[in-house]
Amino acid sequence: MNQSIFHKVLLPVDDSPQSENAVQKAIELYQAGIIENLVLFNVYNTGNVDITKLHSSEKLDELRAESLKILEKYEKILSENNIPCTVKKAGGDPAALILDLIENDGQFDLIIMGSRRLNKFQELAFGSVTDKVTRLVSIPVLVIK
Repeated sequence: MNQSIFHKVLLPVDDSPQSENAVQKAIELYQAGIIENLVLFNVYNTGNVDITKLHSSEKLDELRAESLKILEKYEKILSENNIPCTVKKAGGDPAALILDLIENDGQFDLIIMGSRRLNKFQELAFGSVTDKVTRLVSIPVLVIK
């Protein structure tokens, strides 16, 4: 096999069809020898959890369990295709945590991520994770629609 072009690739995933498409594209690129190592990353958004409330720990536990379920789903798909991966998860703002991981690790040379296709109002009001990441990272981002 030829030497891969991208040695460490971040693959942020959630429960969207766009993430499924991104995983499929990562599989194609891995099998073609273009990428070498994959890191699956899921961020469970804790922005709506009020930690001052009594039931906040239960909500956080639910979010963590859902994150684990998403990661296990994609890890299984990759495993079925004989693709090893590292799994990471974190709680917080998705765009900020993706950017932090890229900056603090220093070894990633590509991000493959899905884009949810927000309408113009949603994009203006909330911004998109993909948009923030593509504007603020210094490595290539492959956006899958």
